[in-house]
Amino acid sequence: MPSLIPFFSTQALIVALVGYTMAAALLMGGVSGAAIKSPDACEVTVQYPISHTQCQENINYGCFENNHSMWVNAGCMAVFQCDDEVNVTCQSHENPKLGPLFLVCNCVSDPNPPHPGPHPGPPPPPPQAPIPKCAGRPGGVCPNIVFIIDESTDGRTYRSDGFAPTVIPNIRKLADEGVQFDTHYCNAPVCCPSRSSLWSGRYPHRIPHQQAKNEVLTVNGVWNNYEGNAPGYSDLLGDVMERRGYDVMISGKTDWTTGGHSLNVQLNSWTMYTRFPYNVNTSGGWYDETDCPSNGTIAPTTTFKRHPDWTRVDSTTKWMATMAATQKADPAHARPFFAYQGMDIVHPGYATNDLWYAKIDQSKVTVPDWEPLADLHPCDFQSSMLKKCTPSDVDAADFYSLTRRKRIRSIYYAMISEFDAMVGEYVTQVQTSGIKDNTVYVVTSDHGDMNMEHQQFYKMVQYDASSRVPLIISGTGVTAQGKLVTSATQHIDLFPTLAAFAEVPTSDLPKVLDGVSLTPYLAETTTLPPDYPDIAVSQFHGCNIAMSWYLASNGTYKYVVFGTGKEVAPQLFKLSDDAGEKNNIAAANPQIVAEFDAKLRRVVDYVEVSNDVANYNQLSFRAWQNRTENWKVQVATGRWAGPFEADAAASFAAIDEWLSEPPAVKACRSDLVYPPVHDEDL
Repeated sequence: MPSLIPFFSTQALIVALVGYTMAAALLMGGVSGAAIKSPDACEVTVQYPISHTQCQENINYGCFENNHSMWVNAGCMAVFQCDDEVNVTCQSHENPKLGPLFLVCNCVSDPNPPHPGPHPGPPPPPPQAPIPKCAGRPGGVCPNIVFIIDESTDGRTYRSDGFAPTVIPNIRKLADEGVQFDTHYCNAPVCCPSRSSLWSGRYPHRIPHQQAKNEVLTVNGVWNNYEGNAPGYSDLLGDVMERRGYDVMISGKTDWTTGGHSLNVQLNSWTMYTRFPYNVNTSGGWYDETDCPSNGTIAPTTTFKRHPDWTRVDSTTKWMATMAATQKADPAHARPFFAYQGMDIVHPGYATNDLWYAKIDQSKVTVPDWEPLADLHPCDFQSSMLKKCTPSDVDAADFYSLTRRKRIRSIYYAMISEFDAMVGEYVTQVQTSGIKDNTVYVVTSDHGDMNMEHQQFYKMVQYDASSRVPLIISGTGVTAQGKLVTSATQHIDLFPTLAAFAEVPTSDLPKVLDGVSLTPYLAETTTLPPDYPDIAVSQFHGCNIAMSWYLASNGTYKYVVFGTGKEVAPQLFKLSDDAGEKNNIAAANPQIVAEFDAKLRRVVDYVEVSNDVANYNQLSFRAWQNRTENWKVQVATGRWAGPFEADAAASFAAIDEWLSEPPAVKACRSDLVYPPVHDEDL
């Protein structure tokens, strides 16, 4: 692949969005696109995979005489860049497969160029796989698959036992007609690592790739929100479904490839073991985030379709209707479809409007108790501080207000309720199109959200609010109805589960696939193979935490280890008695700790991974430092600008000290002031 073309402000730039509005496309996360550099030397590079491999494969870029063009398929976002004083022109072309949403964009040096003559037109689309046949289905017709995933949803909010006052009639109906997985975990509770793992079916520590912008560095896993699957990796879930012969629609968030998200994410993650100075009492400590003290937003409107995700709901369901019409008109020659939407809704900041907020019964909204900061596990304290959830003395009264915390939790439940209405739109479209009997639904979330539990918001941490997510599988092929699965399952299981629905031959599956199919749970009676896993595993190594951590849960107990296991105490919670994970019983139960530790080590060598992450952090920061002019200016900005500027000299000294030492895993600090002040210093 050609080398990466940098984007300079001195060059003309146009963003061509095909099939989406600008606002919708920017919400996809990160910068996706491709660039054309100049009209003199046809140099084209794909910066990141453009939305999805199907989309990427249907982009044909090449050089035509006297002009240089990029063909862009529907649903893609492409960035076209030309040198100074070079115009960018785009012209719509009919696409035999996708209709009139096919653009050609050219860099043209002459503002009034001669007509280049008949355009050669796009090459024919690549041949599709044969229409798939599923031997286990009536008439051999493979099922349609509707896969909906939102953001930041705590799996316990789908419970019908009153855990949360969410209003989710559409999701409840799917659960009543299918199977709800009550102890389902994402494998890394943050956007890109979670999706990278789910879409490749691999554990986060088994996704090697070259680091974007630093191609000499091999990264052994998706350690933070900057890392993901390699751009050329072609065994993602959507790729496999397409090769199986499905018509595939991918819409919304697709951040499962390395190189996305912000510099802020990279720096915060890489400096995890840097001993930055802080003082909680005077300034709230050292923080990477800024939204935790927020009151949330309740807009004074009654708009039903409030969130921008509705735009993609509408476009994707219309596409489904078109596919369904083809299936009904010519069933012998119609393809099944795989429709995916990755949504932004429920992601903080916490925001809703009067209509959705009014649906939440305030009498049922609980506010979790908070322990004194001095009593927190040191890694919990650090995450609270890094998320700006440890207020200064001046801000403490407003921050600790029960009214504020209850309002935030209510807004969160209102956002989930609006997401339920989006799910309802999909269900209605399937029913209206007459394809209910041949459609399966999967509804889940990329990760959870702390929503004021353990004095935190956001995700990234080991608690169930952050790492345990909802999962509903319902529709054709699901013979159980209203079944609640309490065994631990995990996101990497979704890849083989959906492949099983499509009857993907074993020979066509990726060579590395860590998950197992959940289909045994979809029958009235569950019969598991003898080697079926009995734990779910999650982990994280990025921003808003102070050490790598790993969890193993079987639904009854959950074990958590930090770093190499030697730096700070582990945690053990009996979830069946302690849903809020308040009572760490590890010290009193060494036998259970040893049992879970052995099971966890069979999945991941957490000592090796933690040391590898510490080394990766230093290598990544040094590489960025060496290629970045005025790096000190950039490093002092971002969401940590406030604490950095409070003592810039000491902050830079902390970076220098960290880089001068061999890479090492360091224990979470519990000090409210760092460096600590001793009596002799007063």
